[in-house]
Amino acid sequence: MKKSYLLLFFLLFSCKSHQNTLIEFNPSTLNENKINLSEIADDITYIPLDNSFPINLIYDPKYFTKNCIFLSVLNSGVILFDRQGRLLRQIGSIGRGPGEYTFYYKYTVDDKGERVYILDGDQVKVYSNTGKFLRSFSLKEFGEGIDAIEFYNSNLILSYHLQFTGVKYDWIILDTLGNLVMTKERTIPPFTSNWLIGGGMYKFESRIYLWNPFSDTIFSIMPDFNYETSFLFSTGEHRLPRSNIDIEKIKLYFNPQIVFETNHFLVFRYLFNKEVNITLIDKKNNKSYLACLESSQATVGDNLIGGILNDLDGGLMFQPENYFVENNREYMVGLINPYQIRIWLISDEFKNSTPKYPEKKKELEKLAASLKETDNPVLVLVRLKE
Repeated sequence: MKKSYLLLFFLLFSCKSHQNTLIEFNPSTLNENKINLSEIADDITYIPLDNSFPINLIYDPKYFTKNCIFLSVLNSGVILFDRQGRLLRQIGSIGRGPGEYTFYYKYTVDDKGERVYILDGDQVKVYSNTGKFLRSFSLKEFGEGIDAIEFYNSNLILSYHLQFTGVKYDWIILDTLGNLVMTKERTIPPFTSNWLIGGGMYKFESRIYLWNPFSDTIFSIMPDFNYETSFLFSTGEHRLPRSNIDIEKIKLYFNPQIVFETNHFLVFRYLFNKEVNITLIDKKNNKSYLACLESSQATVGDNLIGGILNDLDGGLMFQPENYFVENNREYMVGLINPYQIRIWLISDEFKNSTPKYPEKKKELEKLAASLKETDNPVLVLVRLKE
């Protein structure tokens, strides 16, 4: 198994809106640099998910509340677990009948985890955290191409696929009954593309941030729903063209998959130049690190190896996928499969490792011994330094 490596890429700066100096994310110029997990985090926790039903693919986002974990699972819908990973219930059910949903990989949860809002095609379907269907409302009057949904400031923000024909908005804001609060007209001219990758949203502190792979601008929305430019995707030949694309060459372009932010870092996961990369940008000194992920014959499907070197307990390299705050502490979330853990723990690299927390290494060995290779995935929670 090849070791993943970390790269430093140059940040370009540009004085744009609001007289701020904005970071332009440019993945095309790289220099080598390294970072370990212990440099950014001080604890790691594993949550094996209940094996009472098989879990295939878990979609983003993943929501953590005080007592629960919400996940969207392929062929199962939105599923609720407790914080120990025990299955509590399914939220609603998959189907075409009353109160059921067909699409469920785009959803959101209110701040207390009491209501779940599922984007089901041209409708939003609302459920209680007990799984009860409450209501639905149509989105048809706002046009096709809605891409993502997020609960924010007691309302719902819905963003759009910009490459769809007839899309008029970057985003709209509705109340939780479906009434229009405001719209944001699209920024870039209309175009169509055969590449249907979408954008996304993430929360950080009191704002919500929206990004789209075909747009240069990452916007942030404030509690009063005013907005501003926060940072930029740099222009250049690495960007997706606003036209039909040769699918054979799609892996050469910059395809962002996950974007989020912590107190100290901007975090990106993206495909570029035939590689999947995870980049951390230190917001204080603008130093940036890129973990290159690699395929392995030991893995199946879309599973990748690599990430940030885990010197906390000597476990698998960490691949951050999500972020949340709890009790004034920040956490990044990853996901690994049990067979990956078991394979890693019999490797010489693990056996010879001297992690920062030897007791955590023993806990990981105990966890691995309790897992079967066919068990459901394990959530990884990394607590960031204050």
